[in-house]
Amino acid sequence: MRQIVDLFCATSDGSPDDLRRCIDRGCPWDEPIPGMPSRSTPINIAAQYQRPENLAILVTKALQEGRPELLEAPDLSRRERPLNPEGRSPAYIAVQKGNPVCLGVMAKAGANLHRAVPHTWEVPGSPTQALVDPDEECLPVHCALVETVMSFTTSMCLSCMKTDSVKVCSQCKMAYFCGASCQKKKWQSHKKVCKKIQRGADLVPLYDAMPKPAQFDDTGFISFHDTVDNDLGLEDGEREEEYYDASKQWEYYDLRTKSWRAYPKKINQGIEGMHNLYMSPRYMYKPGPHFDDAVGKEERELSTNPPQNVATNHVYYCHMIDHHIYTGCGRRIRRRVLPDA
Repeated sequence: MRQIVDLFCATSDGSPDDLRRCIDRGCPWDEPIPGMPSRSTPINIAAQYQRPENLAILVTKALQEGRPELLEAPDLSRRERPLNPEGRSPAYIAVQKGNPVCLGVMAKAGANLHRAVPHTWEVPGSPTQALVDPDEECLPVHCALVETVMSFTTSMCLSCMKTDSVKVCSQCKMAYFCGASCQKKKWQSHKKVCKKIQRGADLVPLYDAMPKPAQFDDTGFISFHDTVDNDLGLEDGEREEEYYDASKQWEYYDLRTKSWRAYPKKINQGIEGMHNLYMSPRYMYKPGPHFDDAVGKEERELSTNPPQNVATNHVYYCHMIDHHIYTGCGRRIRRRVLPDA
C-alpha cells in the first residue's frame, strides 16, 4: 500500500526524479491505482494533474516495455463515465484542460489523437473543474489545441481546410498550412500552443520525428442510415421543396474517403435550422434508426451507441466541428450554398 501512495504522490505532485525512484523500486506504474475513485493509471493521472515531465517518463516507459495500449489508458471516474463510458484518454484530457505541453508528449508518443477532440473544455483554475461549451474568445488556448489536433489528424490546412499541397509547421510538427498567407492568418492563435507542443514533444526522445496519426478511427462515429436519416417526415401530398431548402448544404470531411460528404437530409435540415437561430451554439443529433430529437435530454447510457432520445453528436458552429461525445472523436464540417439547387 505504501508503494501505491508513493507512486500517486510522485506522479501527481513529485519531481521526475521522485517518479523514477518509485518505478525503480518496483511500484506498479502500469496498473490502475487501487482506491482511486477514477481507477486511473499513473499515465492518466499525470495528464489530469498536468505534469508533462512525469507524463513523458511514463509514456516512454510504456513504449519501451511494448505497452502502447497504455497511451490510451482511460479515466473511468464516476463523474466522467456518463458522458464517456470508455473514459477520457490522456491526450483527450490534455486538450480538455488546455495543456499544449502534455498534448505534445502524447502526440510524440504516438497516441490516438482522433479521440482527443473534447466537446467541452475545462475552465483553467476552476476549483470545481467546470466544463463549458467551446468558446474561442474565453478559452483561446483550448481552441488553438483543438484546431491543431484536427489539422494533424486530417492533414488539412488549419486555416482554410484545404488538403492539397499542405506543409507541416516546422516547430510543432502537427499543424498543416497550405501556404504562407494561411499560416500568417492563423498565427496569432496557433502561436499560443506551437512552441509548447514542441516542448512537450522534446520530452519524448524515443522517436526522431513526430509519428504520423492513423488514417481514421474505425469506431469513432456511428454510420448514417440512408432511409431514416433522409426521412423528412412529410405527410402524403406534401412536397419536399416546400419544407427542405436543398441549396443550404452541410458537409463533413470523411477520413475514409478523404472527401467532403453531404449530411443526410434530415440531419442537414436540423443543422441548418439550429444554425439560423440566434446565439445557438450547437445542434445535437443521433444518426441511425433510433434517431429522435435529443435537445434538452439529460439521461445518458453507458454505451457508445445509446438508445432513442439520447444524442451522440454535438455540432458546434463556433469552430465547425461535429463531435461524437462518447468516443471523443471530431470531424470537420462546412456549409455550402448551392446556387442551382
